[in-house]
Amino acid sequence: MLPETASVLIIGAGPTGLAAAIALVKQGIRDIVVVDAQLQGQNSSRAAVVHAATLEALESIGCADAIIAKGVKGRGMMFNRNTATFISAEFKGLLAPYTRYDFVLLVPQTVVEDVLHAELVQQGVQVLRPQRVAGMASSTDYKGLNVTFESGEVIRADFVIGADGKNSVVRELAGISYADPDKAPIGDSVAQLVLADVVFSPRHTSLSDDCMMAHVSPSGVFLTLPLPSYHPDLSSDDMVHRIIFNIPASLGAPPSNPSTEYLQNLLDTQGPAHMSSDPAVNQQAIHIAKTVWSSRYRTSSAIAGTFFKPLHNEEGSSGGRVVIVGDAAHTHSPFGGQGMNLGIRDAVFLAPALKKSLSENKDDELESWAAVRRTQALTTIQMTKQITASMSYILSPNRFVASLSFWIFRFMTGFSFMRRMAAWRLSGLGNR
Repeated sequence: MLPETASVLIIGAGPTGLAAAIALVKQGIRDIVVVDAQLQGQNSSRAAVVHAATLEALESIGCADAIIAKGVKGRGMMFNRNTATFISAEFKGLLAPYTRYDFVLLVPQTVVEDVLHAELVQQGVQVLRPQRVAGMASSTDYKGLNVTFESGEVIRADFVIGADGKNSVVRELAGISYADPDKAPIGDSVAQLVLADVVFSPRHTSLSDDCMMAHVSPSGVFLTLPLPSYHPDLSSDDMVHRIIFNIPASLGAPPSNPSTEYLQNLLDTQGPAHMSSDPAVNQQAIHIAKTVWSSRYRTSSAIAGTFFKPLHNEEGSSGGRVVIVGDAAHTHSPFGGQGMNLGIRDAVFLAPALKKSLSENKDDELESWAAVRRTQALTTIQMTKQITASMSYILSPNRFVASLSFWIFRFMTGFSFMRRMAAWRLSGLGNR
């Protein structure tokens, strides 16, 4: 059964919702309820990168070390064209002056969720599942919100935090808009992506165990990044890699859960020759032996009109407050691996502002938090759109545009200060 009341009701128990709950408990707010529409373990791997600024935020709630212990410290990134490496960047040299987390942590979102959930349980808070929100309205006899669930149960809360993803029910019920901030068109070549976590056989020496790699060719882009052997069906010897392909929109929508056969065909056509399964192309043929998880992604961006909204009852008095965080508040291109990172930082930085609002019954701090977080989200959307546009030009069907874009990219990234600036922006340290 659900409790009847709560000071704070958090809807959504992904990384953002869990981080929000832990941060609130660390601030001394214990009258919280966390619900999620899915059963434990039904969420599948999505994000796979945790940046330096997010590790600093996780450190502040006592969770960074446990997550780092389960991930892979990415030392850098290599860009290849055909068989040649034209850019190789070490994160350690680029980020060391600014943070002790001078690496990119490569770890599946499911692992991050497991660590955060374990910490929340240790703090004495359980996630109530499966609980789907059906309605939300201002209380007529209480300064708060009545949140109704499909079970018919109702929780009355002072604050409702919507951490329920891109298709947020909380955002919709609160009447908060959600749209692309500039409606800039997305290039056909990068309109869709296919992502998968796979195990290759045989274990190929060209696959790095601590470096992200991007292979660019006229047929498309192919990215790989190493991950820990995180799935229970895998052995400790299985080396997992996240693979990512672009799928032009003109080719139609890829399957929702691409099969191993589908992924292998993409690898043979868009991947480098030394990773082909065709013996005629690659004498040491390599195959995808296991597909742990796979999905597709349609590139899009959107931001909520506000991240904080007080709701009022019919008499005009305060009926409670709604806060949205993570994908409920903003989504953007996956290039740059920013989504989960920005959401976790939203949640951690929300806690002190919400604590002050609860203790002083003033919303000044929350309004300030919402304005800052929305500005940070807009900056991130702009950055990921720039990365996506750059990839679109490099993959242009116009050979002159593609070649020119490639050489401009290669020239610009040849300067150490440009690589340092790129690492700084991606790390989130300049946009916490």
